[in-house]
Amino acid sequence: MVNMNSEKVFIVEDEVIVAESLNDQLQSLGYTVVGQATSGEEALQKITKNLPDLVLMDIMLKGEMDGVETAKEVRDLHGIPVVFLSAYSDSETLQRAKLIEPFGYLIKPYKVRELFTTLEITFYKHRMEKLIRDNERHLKTLLRSIGDGVITIGTEGQITSMNPVAEKLTSWNESESKQENVLDILQLEETGVKTLLPDLIAKTLVGETVSCLVEDELILVNREGKKIAVDLSAAPIRNDDEKIVGSVFTVRDISSRKQAEIDLSEARQVLRNSLTPREKEVLQLMVKGSRTKEIAFDLNISSRTVEAHRKNMMSKLNVGDMTMLVSFAVTHKLVPL
Repeated sequence: MVNMNSEKVFIVEDEVIVAESLNDQLQSLGYTVVGQATSGEEALQKITKNLPDLVLMDIMLKGEMDGVETAKEVRDLHGIPVVFLSAYSDSETLQRAKLIEPFGYLIKPYKVRELFTTLEITFYKHRMEKLIRDNERHLKTLLRSIGDGVITIGTEGQITSMNPVAEKLTSWNESESKQENVLDILQLEETGVKTLLPDLIAKTLVGETVSCLVEDELILVNREGKKIAVDLSAAPIRNDDEKIVGSVFTVRDISSRKQAEIDLSEARQVLRNSLTPREKEVLQLMVKGSRTKEIAFDLNISSRTVEAHRKNMMSKLNVGDMTMLVSFAVTHKLVPL
């Protein structure tokens, strides 16, 4: 029955003999005692300086601060776990102690085995809680760094979290959206008709990972009535037992992409309009692989005229040779293929 990690313990006990006995017990169990104090005020000063891994706190202390008040300060200032020691077990004292959410409570007199078991459970619980907090912070950092909107919901459709991008897209902040139904927050339309978002949720809750349900453009109508072109995907959320406990939605704003497509389409139209009908005929045959003489025969024009049209198109489209001209025409869909 020995602690293998030599965790640091601080003792707050106003009875010197009891404190020394506790100090010996802790050292015999493998813990490192980094200090002692007989009052709350003294304890706060020394704990701030030594930063132990755990504080053993007697509830009844000399001075203006009792153990409960001191424990609250220790928790709020440093997040250090506290285990109460007391000969008092009345309901009022226990109720005050419970409000501080201590990691343990030992009633004097206690056995050394009880002390060891309580401390080991406290250290384990504190490590697990820290691990959970670290994982939550890591997850929140990841969600904040993602460029897409991410919304999670429970099995009943209630929103459980929303990253900043999703907040911006929907015009809802996370705190006010929590426990709201996703159907009220994530309002989607497909070419003006509301999509069957419940079907999407239902698919994820039976284990499917799905992308946008619709073939056509999907529109998010946010809280302010603004319409945003989006891509949407969803997947189930599972717990450690592989039980589905909710769904996660990824919403990507594709407004810029849609605008770029419009701009590109307009630019292509300008290029098409710069070509004469005859040049388009010549270019279409070039794209099909016809040679100069074949083009001349098909269009009933001379080879010299074909070459003249080709030269004019290369100048208009700012390309250097025939290969580049054909490639440019195919890439920008200047003629039917």
